[in-house]
Amino acid sequence: METLNTFKKYDGKKLTDYPVIAYSNLYRKALDNAYFEFKIKEDGHLFSPYYTQLRGEPIPELVDFIGKNEALFDSLKEYIINSLFVYSALIEENSYYLTKPQSVIIIRLIHKEASHFEIKFYTHYQEELQDTYNDKIYIGRDFINLDQFERKYLGLENNFNSLVEQNVKFQELAVHKLRYFKDFKKNYLDEISYSANETVSDALERIQLFPQSKVADIPKVKLDETLDNILYIQNLMIEFRDLMYEFEDQLRLREEHKFVKYLTKFSKDIKDNIRYLRKLSFQLHFKISNFPIC
Repeated sequence: METLNTFKKYDGKKLTDYPVIAYSNLYRKALDNAYFEFKIKEDGHLFSPYYTQLRGEPIPELVDFIGKNEALFDSLKEYIINSLFVYSALIEENSYYLTKPQSVIIIRLIHKEASHFEIKFYTHYQEELQDTYNDKIYIGRDFINLDQFERKYLGLENNFNSLVEQNVKFQELAVHKLRYFKDFKKNYLDEISYSANETVSDALERIQLFPQSKVADIPKVKLDETLDNILYIQNLMIEFRDLMYEFEDQLRLREEHKFVKYLTKFSKDIKDNIRYLRKLSFQLHFKISNFPIC
């Protein structure tokens, strides 16, 4: 119950340490149609935007706490959505799903330590949440610290560290789930592992050169250098993504359909990261150019 114990620190309060933004239609829809899923042990407890429990065996203490702290969880939704606006491109990357009138976004909170959470995001049709919940679509992940909104290195550090963790899990799953594991090991699995580690190592080294938490804080004399590094990291990620696409094609040719879904989740995070790097590069280009955008 570490999840609940963490939230109890904010009992009767609201989160306030996050920037207020004016929402576009896309972000407003994501906020208004956000469902929380609290991952406690191995069970998921899904709550509607009005905090009615929809799935999972009720835990009276959790249900009672949420019922008494709706203002806290409303502010938590804003905290998370605003984090995505500042430090991610997940909402933009998945606008195809999120703009559909019947679509909702599911925010699965996984407690890590202290006030740190990993969040996995899914989308599904509202009317199908009860009957076909397992058919929800994974759209990405993020990492938040409830005690500190701002993130060093433009929020990139956790993204890259996560890719290393995901690669380890991915390699373990391959051993158990791939029918033709030996056929794929050398040319693809080993290459993916090598590429993941090298890409992350190179990226983490380069982001040390821009420790700021947002583009607005980067000194003007450092803008070009920062942009060059962002574009370099982006190119590394694109090469990594293309390797994953090639592996996926081979999996489908060999009818390894059950394993493809694990690759798809991994690839999804890579694509989200590339989209965020592009978002950063646009911001840097505009700041360098002094071109008015509003």
